[in-house]
Amino acid sequence: MRRPARAPGAEHDLFGALGRFCYHRRWLVVAIWVVLFAAGIAATPQLADVLQGGGFNDPNAPGQQAADLIKTRLGQGSTTLVVVVKGGSLDVRSAAYQEQEKQVLAKLEAAGIPGLQSILTYSNSGASQLVSKDGKSSVAVLTFDTSPQAVQKQTAAIRAVLTQATRSTQLTTYLTGEPAVNADLSSASLDDLRKVEMYALPVALLALVLVFGTVAAAALPVITGGMAVSVTLGSIYLLGHVVDMSIFSMNVASLLGLAVAIDYALFIVARFREELHSGSTVEEAVAQSASRAGRSVFYSGVAVVVGMVGLMFFPSPGMRSIGIGGALVVLFSVAAALTFMPALLGLLGRRVDALRVVPQRPPHESRFWTGWTTALLRRPWVVLLVSLALVLLVASPALDLKGQMSSAASLPMSSESRLGADVLQREFDQSALSPLSVLVTWSSGDGKIDLAAAAALYSFGQTLAKTPGVASVVSPFNLKGFDNPLALAALWPQFERLLNDPASIPDSDLKLPSGASISRSQLAQIKQLVQGSVGKGAALFRVVTKAAPASQQAQDLVGVIGGIDAPSGLQIHVAGTAATDRDFAHDISTRLPWIALWIAVSSYLILLVLLRSVLLPLLAVAVNCLTILMAWGCLAFVFQRQAFEHLLQFTSTGAIDSTIQIVILCVLFGITMDYAVFLLTRMREAWVSSGDNRQSIGVGLIGSGRVVLSAALLVVIVTGAFAFTSVSVTKMLGVGIGLAVIFDALFIRMSLLPAAMCYLGRANWWAPRLRREAGAAVVRRPGQRLAEDQADT
Repeated sequence: MRRPARAPGAEHDLFGALGRFCYHRRWLVVAIWVVLFAAGIAATPQLADVLQGGGFNDPNAPGQQAADLIKTRLGQGSTTLVVVVKGGSLDVRSAAYQEQEKQVLAKLEAAGIPGLQSILTYSNSGASQLVSKDGKSSVAVLTFDTSPQAVQKQTAAIRAVLTQATRSTQLTTYLTGEPAVNADLSSASLDDLRKVEMYALPVALLALVLVFGTVAAAALPVITGGMAVSVTLGSIYLLGHVVDMSIFSMNVASLLGLAVAIDYALFIVARFREELHSGSTVEEAVAQSASRAGRSVFYSGVAVVVGMVGLMFFPSPGMRSIGIGGALVVLFSVAAALTFMPALLGLLGRRVDALRVVPQRPPHESRFWTGWTTALLRRPWVVLLVSLALVLLVASPALDLKGQMSSAASLPMSSESRLGADVLQREFDQSALSPLSVLVTWSSGDGKIDLAAAAALYSFGQTLAKTPGVASVVSPFNLKGFDNPLALAALWPQFERLLNDPASIPDSDLKLPSGASISRSQLAQIKQLVQGSVGKGAALFRVVTKAAPASQQAQDLVGVIGGIDAPSGLQIHVAGTAATDRDFAHDISTRLPWIALWIAVSSYLILLVLLRSVLLPLLAVAVNCLTILMAWGCLAFVFQRQAFEHLLQFTSTGAIDSTIQIVILCVLFGITMDYAVFLLTRMREAWVSSGDNRQSIGVGLIGSGRVVLSAALLVVIVTGAFAFTSVSVTKMLGVGIGLAVIFDALFIRMSLLPAAMCYLGRANWWAPRLRREAGAAVVRRPGQRLAEDQADT
């Protein structure tokens, strides 16, 4: 068979030289990767000890700063866990129930759980919101003075104590709350990772056998993918000891790594076999595949890393760690494709075609690709209109896309924290359990509350209570009986002592000037309220909203409360679930346009350098934006409705996790840019050789269409495996990327993009290139056959 003409010096460029280096030192290169792989395998089971849940709150957001201020001024613990207690046939208010509850919680206190500061229950506070609507369940709030990450590590020990303590009672307990949810997410994510590797890799191997026709060639991308992911997970384990790394960084790194590493290796192997079949020696084939496909792999990797770097724009450690994990796995995937693969191919040589299972034709002899290419080039306007209509149809549900923060609903229904959260959702008043925390601070005086300060706080409390959307306000200044300032003035002597020195008031009935009295139990509850609500220069108002804490109405109320004109000298700070959600939504809406701009501009510049064209990179970026819209449309269609709940085993909340929406933007833009790079570089090779635009499009489609579609199929297989994991956030990631990739390959790479290029003609390849030659500026024309141009391809 006649060997195709090669560009002079192509084998001696940087990537070709790297391929030759790895070929000549193949045993050493393979040995280094095997050692790194073994280290990664050893570290992976320990990831749960260093990775953390949560971490998606901006530490500088108003809601988080308010929460930190509450901790500082009032001395309250920064972290809480919730124990949901079900009494079966017992009523929460009965003596039998309360005695058994005290018995269980006493054993928890005696267990010496690190950082446990206090336990709040209905029996010791009288707080009615801690009792379910039917009176058969209650809530115990455990407060810790340690970080959520430290509490997360104690959840297993707390559950063990509760399980042991309830065996001699009629009670059943469920431990939930943010640290417990994060602990269950970590455990479920590790289990899911093992399942994905167990099922996805064998299926990917089977698909590759169909692509290459031989078992030997098919095994190489799978080996490389497993190698890159394992080394990345080992690196994440090491980083977890230095910086905060989210558990989702492991999920994203695994999904992205298996997808791109297998794809990159697929492109290298395909080019290597093509070179071998054209008559090259093994060394020449290694150098050529590294020079041509390796160069494309490098630029594709840079495009994906650029996308992951976009997550670094977020101030939250969780989003940043996902960006770090994603960037790491792409770097290792590129490194494996450019070093490990040439070395492995050098060892295999012509045995890469061993164990043939399926007969194959060369791409130019494929009836499907030659037929499709001929039809597209004959009537590009039909292909353009139909593909664009299909893209818009798939993307249309994105118009109804709604975002929310991650919650216990992401967990499988069997998780204890999910079961407890479901009981809270079903049986308790959510607004009363999760009120807004409105902290009022002042800096004048010695921080104690005098009559003037009490009057100002009383006035603010009344304003809060009358604010539309507020159901009730709980604070020492909103107690029943304080219906007007005169009542406050009449009780001031007792009230002043209660506010500033509650411990000095004896635990007995308190006589009031009016002749009425406050019982001992009522006084204990008021003292507890004061101790949790009043600090030096600070007073806390717990605002129960009429709307659910996670609703848009509650978020809007945060803004209304923050805008109240406080009495002179007072500052208002709002914390709570609705405040956190509001801050997160604002963060997303303000940063998303900048992230999208960063990715688009960076990708354009990368393709500008690679393709030496002004217009073609712009077209590639534009169609990639359509792919992102298709991914968001798939998410809205599948996860915001209930039709697919049974099939995919998740609970629809009517919204999408906002972090997944952003992660898909960054990940998918890079993955689909891979296909653009491999398709367009192959077309440019033909353009440099022929100078004919339509011929270049046809040669590129026929030569790379099968490989690009095969690569897309492999991504769908890998990401599709994540669709059947137990955590719904991971399902969203897998389904969103998988569906978007297959739609992108069919509707955009093989249809819309080449059809549009037909109408752009020679403008596709235009660029204002100038170089000095013999002291004069020479303008280089598109299609001019220069050895320098050919070497660049």
